[in-house]
Amino acid sequence: MADTQAENPAAPAATTEHRLEGLLEHATRIFLTSRTETVEADIALVLKHFRHRLGAEQAVLFLCPAAEGEDTPPRCVVSAAEPEALYQRMQRLYEQHALWCQLVRQSSVRVLPAPEVGQGQHWVLDCFAAQAVVMVPVVGRSADGGCLMFAFDAQRPVLTHSQRQLLSTLAQLCYLMLDRLTVMERLRQSEQLLQRTEQLAAIGSWYQDMSTGRISISPQLARIFAFAEDTRTAVMEDFFRCLHPEDSQRVKRTLAASIRHARITDMTYRIINQRGEQRTLHGIAQVLCDGDGQVIARFGSIQDITEQESRERHLLQAAKVLESTNEGVVITDANGLVEAVNPAFSRITGYREEDVLQHPVAVLKSGRHDQAFYRQMFQQLSEHGRWHGEVWNRRRNGEVYPQWLTITAVQDSQGRIGNYVGVFNDMSVLRRSEQQLEQLSYYDSLTGLPNRSLLIQRLQQALSRAHEGDKVALIAIDLDHFKHINDSLGHPAGDRLLKQFAQRLQPLLRDGATLARQGGDDFVFLLEQVAGREQVASVADDIKQLLYQPFDLGVGQALMIGVSMGITLSPDHGDSVTQLLSNADVAMYQAKQRGRNHYQFYSDEMTRAASDRLELGSQLRHALQLGGQLQLYYQPQVCMQSGQVIGLEALMRWQHPQDGTIPPGRFLPVAEDNGLMPELDTCALTLACQQVAVWQQQGVKPLTVAVNITQPTFVAGGLVETLQLLLQRYHLDAGWLELEITEGALLEPTPAVLDTIAGLKALGVSLAVDDFGTGYSSLAYLHRYKVDKLKIDRSFVIGLDEDDGQVITTTIIQLAKGLGLKVLAEGVECIEQLQFLRANHCETYQGFYFSRPLPAAELQHWLRPVA
Repeated sequence: MADTQAENPAAPAATTEHRLEGLLEHATRIFLTSRTETVEADIALVLKHFRHRLGAEQAVLFLCPAAEGEDTPPRCVVSAAEPEALYQRMQRLYEQHALWCQLVRQSSVRVLPAPEVGQGQHWVLDCFAAQAVVMVPVVGRSADGGCLMFAFDAQRPVLTHSQRQLLSTLAQLCYLMLDRLTVMERLRQSEQLLQRTEQLAAIGSWYQDMSTGRISISPQLARIFAFAEDTRTAVMEDFFRCLHPEDSQRVKRTLAASIRHARITDMTYRIINQRGEQRTLHGIAQVLCDGDGQVIARFGSIQDITEQESRERHLLQAAKVLESTNEGVVITDANGLVEAVNPAFSRITGYREEDVLQHPVAVLKSGRHDQAFYRQMFQQLSEHGRWHGEVWNRRRNGEVYPQWLTITAVQDSQGRIGNYVGVFNDMSVLRRSEQQLEQLSYYDSLTGLPNRSLLIQRLQQALSRAHEGDKVALIAIDLDHFKHINDSLGHPAGDRLLKQFAQRLQPLLRDGATLARQGGDDFVFLLEQVAGREQVASVADDIKQLLYQPFDLGVGQALMIGVSMGITLSPDHGDSVTQLLSNADVAMYQAKQRGRNHYQFYSDEMTRAASDRLELGSQLRHALQLGGQLQLYYQPQVCMQSGQVIGLEALMRWQHPQDGTIPPGRFLPVAEDNGLMPELDTCALTLACQQVAVWQQQGVKPLTVAVNITQPTFVAGGLVETLQLLLQRYHLDAGWLELEITEGALLEPTPAVLDTIAGLKALGVSLAVDDFGTGYSSLAYLHRYKVDKLKIDRSFVIGLDEDDGQVITTTIIQLAKGLGLKVLAEGVECIEQLQFLRANHCETYQGFYFSRPLPAAELQHWLRPVA
């Protein structure tokens, strides 16, 4: 203002005051439309107008919190050429809160520098870096440091009394706007908080004016009754229409009595809301009365307790079940201190509830189990949240008895274990009876093996448990020339042979297998969850292997024996107990007729089947010689991360000129029986190399083409030479090829096997172990033979919906990662399997989920050109 008067000395003070009044009126109009989010910008605009009119370079509205040390920061609105720098300097005022409050303690407008102010004024001038500062205290806020300031770079301004009053009015107006909108914002936030609280607690509130009958309701109450979302008023009839028919009259009577006697109501009742849902409500209401005791208003709250009531009902039911069940139940805290038991617990253990409450549950231990047993129990509880099994515990009278115990870990919302619940049955009487009955009725007295009765029972159970895709297998076993042993060495020697034979086969009794003696020298081996013929054949080979060591029959000489075995599979060879046992005997006698000491699979017409297999073998040999019938199909191998095809598995298909497509499951066993697998492997390698050469010429980006090599080809020798010749003939990069071999091919570290592996590595061909985990998995051969990749067998992928399948699969993946090997899962058929494998960092997969095996001509849209 001083600058303005200097430029125009004749300008009257009245003119300036008139303009300031106009600016104040303009500010009032601006503030009428201000909102919380715009008020500071509106104040800054008003300050700018006043600053220009007064000739000030800077203007600040500065409001400190009520007392030093509060969490609320100061409010600071600035108007200047460099507002951010000015804002930062103003923070110094707040840092010297007490000194600042002394400067603005008086309510009058002052112009700094002023002699009566003292040294603190220089601190303010320094903050503004100005020659003069007009300080206008906010009325009612001076003790808290509220002030409107204008800073001047020129000489000290001169203000009339009217101008000082106008500036005081402006300061008060700005403060009131900030304060009013702040209070309104807090009210709005409080209302929102109340509504959210009501919604979380499922509580609605209401107020009824008895003179009008109108009821004001909260948003949550509208939700409870399923009224329209924007409904905020209603009448009593709206609520009466929602009352459950069985509760309607009771509620109406209670409300009428409340109004008549001016008393509080507290009741629970049911409604059917506007969506047709039945809900249970708990309502509390109070009344307001005038001086004459007449009810003039009612207000209250209504809570939806449907879920709470359901939980309470279920808890009551659970408590009744807990009391009436014959199974003992004990509940402990996370440290094993007993918190509750049921009556059956006391009946079984002999301990009263007061004997065990707040005592360790370990008081029941019998001492039969070591620490390793309990460590395994709690490890499973920690990992899976559940454990079940047989436990031997001790009653109060000291008797040790068996329990079938199930323990469940109860977790809180944070995933922490808060309680353990144990449910158990007393198995002592049942166990004694079972042992006696089984020993008398179901076991062979000589060998201790299951007899024919138990075999039939277990076979029937196995057939009932068999899932789709699983098979049940029987191996009928007959000791070759056993009659000669009885006749020549006597029956005691024959008995010793039968017992030693039963003992020698014990190591094979895993995965639920059963070895039974039907009578004489006839034994039956029962296998469940059989994947196919190869698995049963492997067991039969193991049986033969166990007989390579002689038997000592106590007659002064060692005796070697052989066995003839007949094999049947369900459902392939029948689905009844009688049929399977009969067919196994037929196949066993067929094995005897073919020279003994080997096994034979059953077929409906074994003679015709053998002839057919012989004919098919001849045709396969002819197809290998002529060429053209055997073709390769390719199944894509897909990268988990990018989703792109990075490899292909070559799979043999036989297009017979008369019979059409012959599946691999039919001609591959024929090839094995006829010794054609090496020729078939060579054919597959040749076809694969021819196709790779075509792709290389077409400029396809390199990928991995995996070819299966069988064990006979791998161990026989000559594979490296054959492959080297093919690479040279077709000018191939060896990096395109990968050979898939089974675990069995690597088990015997013969010189030929070691030379083959060294030769393949020298060529640059990678090695993958196919069907890893289904054979004799060994870390030693993985390290020794430097394989590059593990392929997870499809049986494990199919089993991912079970805990065992998940554990095996993740273990193989982690094993491969730890050994620095690539890992591929085959047989992926659904999104759930893919998601599990991706989550556990499997790198590559193949299966019908992405694509079936296809001829090369149908793969073009997946083959990318070289960049």
